[in-house]
Amino acid sequence: MLPVSRKARGVVFAAALLAVPSLAPAQAAASPVVPQSSGVLYVTNAASADVSSLAIGPGAVLRPVGKPVPTGGEFPRGIALSANGATAYVVNSDSDELSVFRVGALGALQPGPRVFATGDEPWGATVSPDGRTLYVTNTADETITAYRIGPDGTPSKLGDFPTTSDHPKQTVLSPDGRFLYLAYADVDETADSPARVVTRYAVRSDGTLGPAQNVAKVGQGNFGIAISSDGALVYVTSLVGQNVWGFRRGLDGSLTPVPGSPFAAPTGPVGLKVTPDRQHLYVASNDPDVGPGGGLLGFTILADGSLRPTADSPARTPEQAEVAAVAITPDGRDVFAAIRDTSQVAAFEIGSAGTLREAPGSPFGTGGERPLSQSMVVGPAPAPAIR
Repeated sequence: MLPVSRKARGVVFAAALLAVPSLAPAQAAASPVVPQSSGVLYVTNAASADVSSLAIGPGAVLRPVGKPVPTGGEFPRGIALSANGATAYVVNSDSDELSVFRVGALGALQPGPRVFATGDEPWGATVSPDGRTLYVTNTADETITAYRIGPDGTPSKLGDFPTTSDHPKQTVLSPDGRFLYLAYADVDETADSPARVVTRYAVRSDGTLGPAQNVAKVGQGNFGIAISSDGALVYVTSLVGQNVWGFRRGLDGSLTPVPGSPFAAPTGPVGLKVTPDRQHLYVASNDPDVGPGGGLLGFTILADGSLRPTADSPARTPEQAEVAAVAITPDGRDVFAAIRDTSQVAAFEIGSAGTLREAPGSPFGTGGERPLSQSMVVGPAPAPAIR
């Protein structure tokens, strides 16, 4: 079942970025070189109101980089990184605030973030491909707020833009930055609720948004939306329908269903991500009350955009714990699943056919409590450090 916040019931959002090297063995203590890792995974923890920084090592093994840092707000959900990886943006749903963190030399978020006011119940955050604009979905007042990102990472509000439906949840941008797409969801939706839509906005040169246009119909409870690295394909989860809707994207930003859409995705799909090579899609399975329990669903993306389950899907989590969010490393080698009820991250290496090999020691504790949807993001590794 989806989580309930103090302000409004819901699922949350995600996190990740720069990596951190691990210390050399004790016997090499004289001026040890810290081995480089492949990135840092950032995870927002809603119940403990903080963010974890986890270094990604060989084999997808995770290691904490310091302790989780408080956001200064309440019930953090979505997380996004600046284009240069120097700044992290976290929205706090219950306090209507945006926390802006500096990223340290080893990739850990620095304590004492700057805090800015947002709209009512912010849920998700997305940074434009050129790094100039931040977009925040405000689920209670049905708007998207655009912020200009300054040279030092400081956000300055550009304006609020109305959505076409209630409870906006997650946005994605086309790789060229010309279009923004929005999915909607409410935890009270059922199969008898009206069908949902995907809304498209043209992005103006100054980062503001043009008029909202509905470009596709989807099922109910669309907590997740993802776009392929080449911008050709868009996928949307339907929690109520227990499926994933797939679309091919036109040059004009239009969406056309791919053959066979929607595709079965039991049970309770929420977050999802496409691998950088566009070969595979991984989906968070969130609701054990409806089926065999939580896990990470894997799909191969065929040439026409349709989906076929991978041979080992789903990859089960311990005791079928519920997965709320998905993150993939920029090199496409590793995938991570945020387990909300145990406050852990399951880590896997991705094989050539999309099958998964769980990392030694997985799942790994976040050090915080209750990561939700949109709660993870991955960034590049920092340069090797010497101690």
